Amino acid sequence: MDRGADEFSITVMAMQDTQAPFADAFEDELGRFERDVAMREVVSDDMELEVVRPVRLWSLDEQSVERLLTFLDDGLFHSPAGPDGWLENLAIYRAGELVLGIVSHHREGVLRLTAGEYAALAALGISTTARTS
Repeated sequence: MDRGADEFSITVMAMQDTQAPFADAFEDELGRFERDVAMREVVSDDMELEVVRPVRLWSLDEQSVERLLTFLDDGLFHSPAGPDGWLENLAIYRAGELVLGIVSHHREGVLRLTAGEYAALAALGISTTARTS
């Protein structure tokens, strides 16, 4: 958020023809932050970018992040399918552009940063691999 991220998407999953109290609780808790569905870039299952499709969106602000994190107790890459429902594939956007895209069951993600943000990571001793294509 400090760098301009303003919305997120996450896939709310449930098994067919079953009650899903976890998924329902997420919908209830984050409902007031929901935005209109819009076309956004997502990371596909094969970790490719440039897949654009309609996604559900929620506003990203201090209150929505606080509530979102209560549903991600085990981290961004943890998405165990189960009868209560689950969340997967978090994506964070800045002005409609993908900043972070996660494919939960692959336990991988893509992080897009500005040159200044890459420099800040390097200053912290965090190595990155630039994607070339």
